[in-house]
Amino acid sequence: MIKDFDTIPKLPSIFGPANQVAYVVEDIDAAVQHWHDEYGVGPFLVCRNEAPLANAYYRGARMQETRINIAFAYVGDIQLELIELIGDTPSHYKEALDRKQTSVHHYCVCVEDFPAAYNYALDNGFIALVDAGMDGLARMSYVENNPGLILEIVEWNAMTRPYFDGIKGLHKSCDKQQLVHEFKLADITPKVAVIVALAKYAMKKLFGRVQQTRRSTPDAIHPFKRVTASGVRRPSPSLSACPPVACGS
Repeated sequence: MIKDFDTIPKLPSIFGPANQVAYVVEDIDAAVQHWHDEYGVGPFLVCRNEAPLANAYYRGARMQETRINIAFAYVGDIQLELIELIGDTPSHYKEALDRKQTSVHHYCVCVEDFPAAYNYALDNGFIALVDAGMDGLARMSYVENNPGLILEIVEWNAMTRPYFDGIKGLHKSCDKQQLVHEFKLADITPKVAVIVALAKYAMKKLFGRVQQTRRSTPDAIHPFKRVTASGVRRPSPSLSACPPVACGS
C-alpha cells in the first residue's frame, strides 16, 4: 500500500495535484496498527463517530446521515486518510466494503474554482458519486470514472482550508512517541470563518447570486460494473488503466 504514494496519477491541471490518498477499512484501529507496523507510518490523529458530509446526495438521491471513524497521518507531504464506516448506511464507503476493496478508494484535490473543476470532471467521463456542502459556502464532490478512479474535489476557501491546516498542525505538534491521538473535527472548526462565510452567504442569497453547481448524471444511479471481459470481478480499480483525462496524459 505504501507504494500507492509513488504511483499517484498525474491529474489534469484544473484539479492540481492530489494532496490526500484515502482507503476504506473494516477496522480503523487494526488499520492504524497495520500501517504503523508494516510501513512505519504514524502517529495518527483519530476522530470517531463523525458525520462530515452535510447536505449530501449519494448517486442523485438524498444521502442518509453517514457516520464514520477517520484516521489521519502523513506519508511525506501527502495526507493518508483511513475511513471506517459505522453501520451499513448506503454510501460510497459501503460500496467499497461490499466489493472488498483494499486498494486506494479515492484521491483528494482542493480547488479554488470548484464549478470549473466539477464541470470539467462531469464533461470528461466522470459521474457525481456524492455531492455535499452548500453552494456559496463550501462544496465538495466525489466523482468517479469507469475504471474506478474516484476523486474527492474540495472547494478550497476560508471554510475548508482550516480543516486541512488544522489537521496538519495537530499532527506536527503531537507526541511522536504516541501512535494514536484522539480528537474531534469540531476542535478544528473555523468558528470565525463560519460566521463570516454565513454572513456573506446570506447577502449573496438575498441578491440571487448563489448558483447551483450540483448536476444529475443519468449514469450516477448505477455503480460502474467493475468486471473483466470474462465476467470475473476485478479485486480493485486499476489506476494504470485510467483514461487520458484521469491520467493527465
